[in-house]
Amino acid sequence: MNVITGNWDRPATHLNLARLTAMRCRFRIRRTLHRIRSPRRVLATALAVAFFLLYLINGVFILSSREQADPERLRLWLSGGMVLYAMYHCLRCVWSSRAASDSELTAAEALWLGGAPVRRSSLATYHVGSMVLPTLLKTLLLTVVLAMDVQYVPLLVIGIFCSLLLLEIIRLLIARWSTGISHQQKRRFRTAITCIAAAAAVQVMTRMIVITPFGSPTLIYLLNGFKALGQLAASEIIQWLAVPWIAAANLAIEESFGLSTLGNLFIAIGSLPVAIITLVKVDAWSQQCLLQRERQRLDRGQTNHDQNERFDVNRTEPSRWRQTAARFAPAWASDTIAVISRQWVSVVRYRSTIAFSFAVPTLLCLSPLLTGQATEQWFFVVGGIAMCTMLLAPPALRIDFRRDLKRMLLLRSLPVAPLSMVIGQLALPVMITWSYQWLTRLVAIIAIGPGWPQLLMWTGLLNALAVITFAAENAIFLTYPHHEHAEGLAMMIRAKLSFLGKATVIAVALGLLVAWAIWCRATLPASITMAAFVTGSLTAAWATAIATILAAKSCWQRYDLCHDIPPA
Repeated sequence: MNVITGNWDRPATHLNLARLTAMRCRFRIRRTLHRIRSPRRVLATALAVAFFLLYLINGVFILSSREQADPERLRLWLSGGMVLYAMYHCLRCVWSSRAASDSELTAAEALWLGGAPVRRSSLATYHVGSMVLPTLLKTLLLTVVLAMDVQYVPLLVIGIFCSLLLLEIIRLLIARWSTGISHQQKRRFRTAITCIAAAAAVQVMTRMIVITPFGSPTLIYLLNGFKALGQLAASEIIQWLAVPWIAAANLAIEESFGLSTLGNLFIAIGSLPVAIITLVKVDAWSQQCLLQRERQRLDRGQTNHDQNERFDVNRTEPSRWRQTAARFAPAWASDTIAVISRQWVSVVRYRSTIAFSFAVPTLLCLSPLLTGQATEQWFFVVGGIAMCTMLLAPPALRIDFRRDLKRMLLLRSLPVAPLSMVIGQLALPVMITWSYQWLTRLVAIIAIGPGWPQLLMWTGLLNALAVITFAAENAIFLTYPHHEHAEGLAMMIRAKLSFLGKATVIAVALGLLVAWAIWCRATLPASITMAAFVTGSLTAAWATAIATILAAKSCWQRYDLCHDIPPA
């Protein structure tokens, strides 16, 4: 029972865990330096170095020349913005069909600490300590951007660091609390937090409509949407909820040293151990609740046998579906159908999460229909679909190679051709994204009524974009694989480079479309200009999609189990 009572270990135990964290950091630094020198990662190294150079140049030369922003806005964002993110994490926790495991051990940590006589309070502290370095790196990146807006940069660093680390601890606290409540309580809290999030979204939209004259360009609505979000973060209710971050936010914008500075510094730093102690108590309570519910089930004679039977029944459905599809599909597609049926199990199991993940993007893409600018509505709806396809769909649909890192040995041993494996892994994510695109476009078509050339061209282009996106995501993953919940500097750089790369692809694609349209109008007869423009655009897009699939196939062929599986 000592494991779940929340009692603290001796200081020597915490010192040993801190020493273990330091050893892990040194190992990861050596591993990063080894990867930088690896010829297999020369492209990734070059892109990372270029990103840091551009970021520093932008921070030193461009941001330093801009006008100083209002420090009060920074203070409100460091407090209210953290509340909005915590609210988002609450929503994600209560709608997740999988138990939160943010403070559980990884496979490597289970090997080191699984059998050690260490209480969960020490493990929780150890887990928080492992987040210090990533939080420090995020703090340094934000400091480069915000240094020109404050008087004392060291106080800004301390304020941002305390705010971010406190947010991470509260995120863990919410995750552990969500595992302790019962299913009935979770349903009630799910309803409550969903209503709160919906009310916040309605308030943001209402503020945006109020400050934007009707009929303004859609871009003005978008910019005012960010302003409305800032107003929500600065509202009185949000600021009352942001009490834990008030001291750190005030410390970041201090203009002079005094007693208030010392008080804010003491409260900002002191809030971290208080949050850790609260996390330990919540974790102990969660473990006790889980144990109590398990005892109640055993007393009633209930086991997980029924649940496993239901899962086994669901597992038989893809087999029947595969047998039906195999009757009508050609023989060469049998392997692809088998892989698709394997992926279908995950789609059925997480269907509600997938539907919820695409509900909000659909509403965001259709929001330009309310702006009153008929000439711009179709362009912004199509642009919103393209942005959601590239930025939001890949994280929401990880039912491809990115989910199967731990099963790569099994996949490599299957007698499936590389192209069939790639198509089978990508088929369902692409088809789900197509369904989202078609539904959103259908509503826009009913409201706007674009011409057939526009409809055919953008349908084909967006469908090709979905194929390109998922094929490229999987090709990059197979070249530079990573674990599902990996953190650290490498993952942060990876996320930044991915975002910049996708934005560059969209910009280049739009530029090529404009150049192709100008060339067609200048050189071709007017009677065939539109047909040539649409045909050429679709041909180029689908040729790129096929080339990206072949690139993913090549990456799967060269995948080496000895070198490409990252350590846990």
